[in-house]
Amino acid sequence: MLKHHDLNALLSPLKEALTIDQLYEAMIRATQVLGFSQFAMGHHVDLQRPPTGAIRLKTYNEDWISHGLDRGYFAEDPIHLASTKTVTGFLWKDLADIIHLTARHKQVLAEAAGFGLGAGFTVPVHLPGEFHGSCSFAARSLDGLNANALPIAQLCGTFAFEAARRIARRALKLQEAIIPNLRPRELEALILVGKGKTDTEIGAIMGVSRTTAHDHVEGARRAYGNARRAYMVVRALFDGQISFADLLRR
Repeated sequence: MLKHHDLNALLSPLKEALTIDQLYEAMIRATQVLGFSQFAMGHHVDLQRPPTGAIRLKTYNEDWISHGLDRGYFAEDPIHLASTKTVTGFLWKDLADIIHLTARHKQVLAEAAGFGLGAGFTVPVHLPGEFHGSCSFAARSLDGLNANALPIAQLCGTFAFEAARRIARRALKLQEAIIPNLRPRELEALILVGKGKTDTEIGAIMGVSRTTAHDHVEGARRAYGNARRAYMVVRALFDGQISFADLLRR
C-alpha cells in the first residue's frame, strides 16, 4: 500500500511536468507503481485527423493502435462512450452498468484483450468547450494491482491530463481568457437570450421595460467585448458562467 510520502512522490512529477517528455516518464512510472502495464491519455478525436492541440499520450501496444485504426474502432470505443456518461473513474468490467454494450463494443473489447488490454480503469475528463477526454490504465488482468491503486489512479489521471492541457496550451501560445464579471441582472438577461427570448419577452419575464431589458443584454455583450448575442451565450457556456441546465430549465 502506498504511504503518504510515496503518494506525493508519485503525484508531484505529474502535477509539475513542464514538457511532454517529462509527463510521459512520470506516467510510465505511475502506471508501473499502481500495478498496470499500459496507459493511454487523450482527447476523443479522429486519430487519423486529430485537430491542432489535441492531447494524445500512450504506451498502448502499437499493433493494437494500428489494428484499431484500420477498423475504425476509435469511433466506436466503448471505453470512450462510457466516459461521457460519468465523472468518476470506472473499471472496464463495469461497462455494462454504464452503457448498453453492443455486439460491436464486445468485439472491440475482446480484440483489445489480445493486445494486453484485458482489464483497466478509466478516468473521464470533461471541460466546457473542449473535446471529451480520458486517461486509462490497463493490464492483462487486475491481479497485480496495488492495494489502493484505483483511487490513486483517479488522482494520477486527473493531474496528468491537466498537465497535458497546460503543456499543449503553452505550445500553442494560448492564454487563459479572463472571465467577465457580470451583474446579476445581466446574467439573468444573458440566460434568457440563450433561451431565444426577445428584448420584449426578457423585459416581461424580468418585470422591467423593454428598454431596461435591452440595457441588461447590452451590458452583458459589452462585458464580452461587444460579442454578438449567439457568440456571447457560447462564451458564457464555455466560461462556466451559465450551464445547459440554465438554458433548458423552464
